[in-house]
Amino acid sequence: MKFYKDQPGVWCLNRGWKFKETDCKDLPCGIRHDDIYDYTKAGGAKGPAELSFDDSDWKPVSLPHDWVTGKSFDAQASPNHGYKKRGTGWYRLKFRLSEEDRNQQILLEFEGLSSKAFIYINGTLCKRQFYGYNSFCVDITDMVCFAPAVNLLAVRIEADAWEGWWYEGAGIYRNVWMVKKSPVHIAYQGVYVKSEQQADGTWKLDVETEVENSFGQEREMKLEAVLYLDGNKKQELPCVSGTVPGYEKIRYHQSIIVKQADIWNTENPVLYEVRSVCSVTNGEQAAGPNEITSPDTSFESQDYLNTRFGFRTIRLDADTGFWLNGENMKLKGFCCHQDHAGTGVAVPYALKEYRIRLLKKLGANAYRCAHNPDPEILDICDRLGMLVMEENRTFSSDEDTLAQVRGIIRNARNHPSVILYSIFNEEPLQGTLRGGRMAGRLRRAVHEMDSTRPVLGAFNGGYLEEEGAALSLDAVGINYNPMRYDEFHRKFPNIPLVGSETASAYMVRGEYENDEERHKIASYDESCAPWGDTHRDAWRWIMERQFVAGGFIWTGFDYRGEPTPFEWPSVATFFGTYDSCGFPKEACYLYQAFWTDEPMVHLAAPWGQGSMPGEPVKVLIISNCQEVEITVNGRLVQRKPADRYQPELIHVPYESGNLKAVGFRDGKPVAEHTLTAARKAYALRIETSGTQLRGDGLDALVVNVCAVDEEGNVVSDADQTVSFELSGGAELIGTGNGDPNSHEPDTAPYRKLFHGYAQAVIRNCGLDTVYIRVTAEGLKEDSVSLPVRRIPHIPYVEEAKDTVVEGWRMYHQLLDRRPDTLFSADVNDRNSFEPIEFHGRPQSEFTGKLNKFGVYQTRLSLTENHGNRYLYFPDIKGQVWVYLNDEQAAERVLQTLGAMKVEIPAAFGKTGICTVVIRNQNTENREAGICAPVILSEDNDLTPEE
Repeated sequence: MKFYKDQPGVWCLNRGWKFKETDCKDLPCGIRHDDIYDYTKAGGAKGPAELSFDDSDWKPVSLPHDWVTGKSFDAQASPNHGYKKRGTGWYRLKFRLSEEDRNQQILLEFEGLSSKAFIYINGTLCKRQFYGYNSFCVDITDMVCFAPAVNLLAVRIEADAWEGWWYEGAGIYRNVWMVKKSPVHIAYQGVYVKSEQQADGTWKLDVETEVENSFGQEREMKLEAVLYLDGNKKQELPCVSGTVPGYEKIRYHQSIIVKQADIWNTENPVLYEVRSVCSVTNGEQAAGPNEITSPDTSFESQDYLNTRFGFRTIRLDADTGFWLNGENMKLKGFCCHQDHAGTGVAVPYALKEYRIRLLKKLGANAYRCAHNPDPEILDICDRLGMLVMEENRTFSSDEDTLAQVRGIIRNARNHPSVILYSIFNEEPLQGTLRGGRMAGRLRRAVHEMDSTRPVLGAFNGGYLEEEGAALSLDAVGINYNPMRYDEFHRKFPNIPLVGSETASAYMVRGEYENDEERHKIASYDESCAPWGDTHRDAWRWIMERQFVAGGFIWTGFDYRGEPTPFEWPSVATFFGTYDSCGFPKEACYLYQAFWTDEPMVHLAAPWGQGSMPGEPVKVLIISNCQEVEITVNGRLVQRKPADRYQPELIHVPYESGNLKAVGFRDGKPVAEHTLTAARKAYALRIETSGTQLRGDGLDALVVNVCAVDEEGNVVSDADQTVSFELSGGAELIGTGNGDPNSHEPDTAPYRKLFHGYAQAVIRNCGLDTVYIRVTAEGLKEDSVSLPVRRIPHIPYVEEAKDTVVEGWRMYHQLLDRRPDTLFSADVNDRNSFEPIEFHGRPQSEFTGKLNKFGVYQTRLSLTENHGNRYLYFPDIKGQVWVYLNDEQAAERVLQTLGAMKVEIPAAFGKTGICTVVIRNQNTENREAGICAPVILSEDNDLTPEE
C-alpha cells in the first residue's frame, strides 16, 4: 500500500467509480463509414469507454471491489470457484486534472484486477493486462486533458476464463493510485537497494536508481540519497549527476559502507529507509514543444522516493536447510489464498494484517503467496517479521510472461521478508525438456533483476527427471509426497529442498464427528486428502530431516471454492488451519504445540455438547509440555508424558462440569485449559480487531460476535441469525461465519452463528464515531463505539460528475455570412468538419477574424427523459445561435462573452444533431469560439463544476 509522504504526488483512485456487470463492447453502434472511421482513431473507442456514454443506471462503488460477492450461489457454476459465476463487467471514473498538472508525468498504478483487464483513458485503449494477480502501471501522460476538460478512465474486466482452480473473484479488487511526477523523476519502482555483509561485519549498501524523463527536452539532474533509521539520518550516499535525454530512462549507482547496522529478523524486524531525491533546475532551459515554462526562473523540480529495506543475510543449503543471519531455522510456513469471508478477494490492508498476525500467533515464520503476488502482503510481512515465498502464477517463457515476472521481482526485491521466488506451481511440463528450458529462462529473468534470492518451483512430480525443471533452478519445492524427500536428496544431494506445500488435512471448526451426508469433518486430525497427510504427519516428515529447509502447510485459512472432498452444497474448502473468518480450528493448537516454546495445553473435544452422562467423549490432548494431567471436576483421570508431535487421543466418560488439562515442565504446572459445559445462550458479545479506525478511507476492522451463556462461556451450538447495524464513519463490506456449507449472501448485514461465532468486516468511510450494534432473536444485544482518528492521509481524486458532450467537429473554414440553411457532412466525409476539443481557450482559427462565422456540430445522445434537460456552455465567446435538429433552440446576440444555457425540448427525442454557429464580434481581443467542455444536465440552476 502507498504510505503517506513516501513519495510526492500520490492520489488514491478508490472512490467515485461506477460499475455494471455487462458485456457491452467498445464498438460503435453502426457500421457506416463515419462510425468505423472514427472508431479506428486514437480516442475512438465507444460504448462505456466513451466519455458521453450513459452510465446513469450503473452502481456507485468504492475499491477494492469484488463483484462476485454480490452474486448468489449457483449449483451450475464451477465448484472450484465456489459455485458463483463471474462474467464481464465495466468500471468508469470521471476526473479532472488541474492546469498545474500539464507538465507532470501522470501514472496509474493498479495493484490487481481479476482477470483480463482492458484499460481505457479518454477512449484510447492504453493497456491490456491478462495476469489477474500482478501489479502494473499505465503511463497516461500523453492521453489526458486538463481543466476544465473531464477525463474518463474506463476498465473492462473479462472474468469468464480461469487463471486458477480456486475462487478468484472478479473486478478491480485491489487499490488504484494516481501518481503525478515532475518531468524528470524516479521511475516507477525505480530504486533497488541491495545490502551485502562484508567479511569484517560491515555492510556494503548499493542503491540503483532509474531516472526517467517523460518529456522531450534533455535535462541535467542530480541524485542524492540518505540512509535513515526510525526517521533519524544515519549516513549520506555520494551525490551523482547526469544528463537525462528526452523520453529516456537512465540508471545511476550509489554505494557506501555501513559500519554498524541493526539486523532485520523474524523477532525484531528492523526496517531502514533510503530517501532518494532527484532534482532538476529548469529555469535556464527552454521548454519542450509541449511544455509550459515556469514564470519563476529559479524554480527547481524535485522528486523523491522513500524505499524501505532491511539488513539481513539468507542462505539455502542442500544439507542444513535455511539460514537467516547465520542462524539455522526451519521455515514454519502456511500457504494462503487471498480471499476472506464476506469480502471475497477485495481484502483491505488491515484485514490482511489481521490474518498474518493470526498466523504469527501459532509460531509461523513464513508465508507462501499461493499463488498471488500482492504488494501489501510484502509490506505487512516486512513490518511483522514474516518470511515470504513470492510466487508467480503463469508458467511460460513467452515475452509477456517474462515481462510480468520481471514486474513481480521489481516489486519484491527491496523487501527483506522475501527469501524465495517460486516461478510455478504444479505444472504438467515440470519434468520435461520443455519445462526445464522454460524454467531456465525464467530463472535467468529473475536473476537479471535480483541475484540475491534462490529461485525454485513448486513440483508435484517430475523432480527426479534430469531433463526437467529441477536441474534448471536454484532449489526445488516438493508439494506433498514427503516419503520422496529422502529419494530426492540421495539423487540430487547438492540441490536445496523445501516442502513447498504440505498436509492438505480436512477439518470443520466445531465438528467432532464425520458426517458425509451433511459434509462435516471431525477436528481430531484424522482426515486428509488422498495426496496429503494429517497435520502431525506432514510436519514430522519435515522436522525429522535437517536437509528439508521447512514446509508450507496447505492452508493457513479456509478459502472459497475447491470444496474437496465434497461438492454442492459445499462452497468452500476444508483445508484451512483457521476457518475463512480466522476463527481457530483445532489444527491451530497443533501448530502452536509444534512451533512454539511458550507452555501451552489444549483439549479438543465436544465436552457438554449433547453427550449423555457416562457416554465416552473423544478427547485429543495437544501440548508442548513434558507432562499433562487430565481431571474431571477435580478428579484425576490421568497424568502422562506428552509428545508435542504426536498428541494423545483418549476417551473420557462425560459428566456435567469441567474437563481440565494442566501442563507440566520439570514437575511444575505451567499451562492449563478447561472445557466447561455451557448453558443456554443468553447474550451476544462483540470483539473487534482494534479500538479505533483511521480516518483515511482505507482502514478496516474485523467485528467478531459470539453467543455466550450467563457466565460468559461461549455456546458452541448457538446458531441464531445475528444482525449487524452500523452508523457513523464506517460501512459494511461483508459478513461470514466460517461454515463451508453456508449459502447466505456475502454482503448482507446479517449472518447465522456457526458453532457460536459470526463475523462482519467494516471499513472507514468518514470521520464520525462508529457505532456497532448486534442483535439476535432471544439474545441480549451488544454494542460498541469506536472513535475515528483524523490522520494525514493520501488525498483522493474527486469524481467529476458532469456529463460532457463529446464528438464536436468544426467546419473546416470560416464563413462570411451566417448560413441560411444548416448543413452537415455526408457520412462518407470526415474532412469537411474537423474534430475539435475545448480546453479553456478559443479556437485559433477565429483569432483576429472579426465578423466571420464558424459552424460546430455534434450528435447528442440522451438518457430517458426524467424532466427538463439543458446544454450548458460554461465559456462561449461571440454571437451564438444554437440549433437542435435544424430547429433554432437559442440565440445570444447582445453579448459576446460568458456562459450560456440552452433548454432541450422534449420533442428532440433521444438522439439528434446539435449545431452551434458563432460570429466573432469581440472587438477587444478579436477572439471567438467554444472555450470549455459543453455540459449536459437536468439541473436548471447548473453552474460549472469548479
